[in-house]
Amino acid sequence: MAIIKQGILGGIQNKIGNVVGTSWKGISVIKSLPVSVANPKTAAQVAQRDRFTAAVKFASEILGTVIKPLWDRFSQRQSGYNAFVSANIANFEGVILETSENLIISRGKMAATPMSDAEVRKEGGIVTITWVDDSGQGFKQATDLAYAVAYNRATAEATGTGGTVTRADGTISFVMNGDPIDGVDLYLAFRRADGTIVSDTSYQEVFAD
Repeated sequence: MAIIKQGILGGIQNKIGNVVGTSWKGISVIKSLPVSVANPKTAAQVAQRDRFTAAVKFASEILGTVIKPLWDRFSQRQSGYNAFVSANIANFEGVILETSENLIISRGKMAATPMSDAEVRKEGGIVTITWVDDSGQGFKQATDLAYAVAYNRATAEATGTGGTVTRADGTISFVMNGDPIDGVDLYLAFRRADGTIVSDTSYQEVFAD
């Protein structure tokens, strides 16, 4: 038997017909139960599933290092993880990141800061990204924390890092995942030290040497 609390707009426990009440992040919600369970396999549906799988894999690989600090605080009624996947799923095709230049690792009030140089070493997978300190432009501050992502096209692996160097430092280095390493997509973004503002994303394509 279902129990409706605080009126129809309040909480619902258990089922009423094909409607079930539950709670998500402290919000009372109702869901319609499916009449039947199906496993559609049209070409379009399979392609969308593949995109979703690839986007989820990418997000999982940078969840703690990049998505949580850059997305969680600004996502409305969903996790930063889900918001990231929703914003980027269209950029994947099959199991790979297809439109690399459109991927968003961060979006906010701060304008993006372009990379002035970027390099990736095949030996050791060391990534080095540099930028010009543009503190004072718009919302940008010298103490903003830098975040970076490297996507290895050969292995379809993403590596994220951040929160350890500032805009004033002008450079960030880290070791990326995957072997072999050839074409690499690099992304850079910044976050205010107190977490209240984040930047848009800058992108650069590089080839390892």
